[in-house]
Amino acid sequence: MMATRMETEPIPAARRSSAVRVWLAVTVPLGLVALAWGLWSISDRLGSIGPLDKAKFGWLVVIPIWVLTPVVAGYAWRRLSHAELRLSATLVGVLVAAFATALMWAAVAHPACEFGAVQTPAELLVSSLVVGFVIGGGLAGSALAALAMLRRARPWAALAVGAGSGFLLVFLAILAATPFFLGPACQRPPI
Repeated sequence: MMATRMETEPIPAARRSSAVRVWLAVTVPLGLVALAWGLWSISDRLGSIGPLDKAKFGWLVVIPIWVLTPVVAGYAWRRLSHAELRLSATLVGVLVAAFATALMWAAVAHPACEFGAVQTPAELLVSSLVVGFVIGGGLAGSALAALAMLRRARPWAALAVGAGSGFLLVFLAILAATPFFLGPACQRPPI
């Protein structure tokens, strides 16, 4: 069997190092998001961790990890070229948005209703996409804002902007998800 030209040529070092930079720039913030979600999931299932109930654990451990993710992403992105930055921010935003959309949809799409749900799972997909976009786009935007401060050699401002916008994002996500939980999910019994 004859090897093609592509199989025999080595990958140029510049392209390889660019791919490694993008891979790290994507996996670092996604790792923190996964850590925050994993800790939240564990505390939600257990109900309490040590002396902390799940709400206290969320505010003392999970939320700080989430809030610092844009700052850490800014540091991970600070040496990227414009094209690498655009790719990294897009990948992080889209992947977090997709995950958040899937979680939101799974949480609300199949309520245990005796007389049927008010909305079908398909009707809830658009609303779940909005919540996912707020979370994923907000995280990428917060990280870019922190990065802008880092590139101006203002690390404390990067911490304030990244953590502040990350904290604001928590409330924006709650605001975006609130309509799911305020209205009735189930049909009323027939008269």
